[in-house]
Amino acid sequence: MNYTIAVYETIRGIPALDELQEAVVNSKLRYSLRHVLLTGAATAGDLHSALQKSMEVCSLGGLNSKEHFKPVYVFDAGTGGTHTDWLMSKKGFCLMMMNLPLNEQTARWLCELAGE
Repeated sequence: MNYTIAVYETIRGIPALDELQEAVVNSKLRYSLRHVLLTGAATAGDLHSALQKSMEVCSLGGLNSKEHFKPVYVFDAGTGGTHTDWLMSKKGFCLMMMNLPLNEQTARWLCELAGE
């Protein structure tokens, strides 16, 4: 029995260009879930649900969610544990805010975002 092995070449990007592109994307990630949670606008569960819906909107809308959402792992020295925070672009932040349950505080946030 003979087997044919097909060898596929891996096309590698230019490392410096890849790093530059990643740096540009990272520079646009200025917002954080942690900051929204500190405002009291929503619970951690609400934020998680809004984040998932926002990523789904990106996917269905043809956007690369990696350009708008990035997980970061934060060490808490007080508890000795880690948790996941999310960095977001302005578009990602706006999508997330639109997917939060509506209450007085989220309404204020939405009015601020609409005023820009």
